[in-house]
Amino acid sequence: MRQDISLLSHLIFRRHTSYMQTQLSQPIKLLAIDIDGTLLTPQKHIAPRTLEAISKAQQEGVIVTLATARRYWNTAPIATELGIAIPIILYDGAIIIQHPEGTVTYKNLLPSHIAQRAVDLMVQHGVQPVLHHIVGTREEVWTGPAEYDNDWVNDYLNTTEGPLRRLPYDVCATGQPDPIRVVAFTTEAIVEAMKPALVDLQCSWNSIPSGSYHTAELAIMHAGCTKASGVKALAQHLGIPAEQTMAIGDNNNDIEMLQATGWGVAMGQAPEEVKAAANAITGSNTEDGVAQAIERYILGSERQASSNSLSREIWR
Repeated sequence: MRQDISLLSHLIFRRHTSYMQTQLSQPIKLLAIDIDGTLLTPQKHIAPRTLEAISKAQQEGVIVTLATARRYWNTAPIATELGIAIPIILYDGAIIIQHPEGTVTYKNLLPSHIAQRAVDLMVQHGVQPVLHHIVGTREEVWTGPAEYDNDWVNDYLNTTEGPLRRLPYDVCATGQPDPIRVVAFTTEAIVEAMKPALVDLQCSWNSIPSGSYHTAELAIMHAGCTKASGVKALAQHLGIPAEQTMAIGDNNNDIEMLQATGWGVAMGQAPEEVKAAANAITGSNTEDGVAQAIERYILGSERQASSNSLSREIWR
């Protein structure tokens, strides 16, 4: 969690003043929902109340999509469960795929020469780089020699789908097609140690202290590539202004999305810096937080929310 109180105060003030300008004066037309820690309960299910709220929003004409760090193969079943038949935002905004067809409608790939520098950086810190590729509609995972896998990489490779390709480190990206991103599964201390070098990489990156594989994760992507850029691209494709978009998320890789959409909602268990980036705070993913947000800001009377209610939320 960030300790810079002045930055935190700035973020809170920025979102508060942004809210005062919008006040949900326009109905939400596009809702982007993060998956892990947001849509899903800790048991990796969608709660019945959340399913019902999403269905009601869809019946009212709201376009509901997913915005996730996940790949398509393990996002598609969730999209199907929700009845989504529009593009979904994957790989932290780098790829948008039309569901259920599986066709790529948007991609923002990491240039291979920058990807190779990311690989080299990870190797210097004793970390096995994991590169994600998309070939047509097929997702692939590329990485280095197996003897350098750590337990977290093993867990990832044993639970993922798609072809796996192992290459010598010096040609993991050099002379290869541009990957979607380069990912590290390692300790939080090593992620922090790598961060200063990322400034010179001309890339976007995000890190989370504990991801789906119970360790820190670092994802390096094309410069400017975030969930926010993915939501923006989809909204433009659909002809929906930013003021009529809403996002719900819980982790560091959701911050830009919460800031860029017309109405950003942080989950109750989110870190403080994520809450500071949002217009409002809902319940946790054990309390039907997504359903609460939809009921309040899309289905309920607070689609024209009052400033007093937000002030109580944002400062609590």
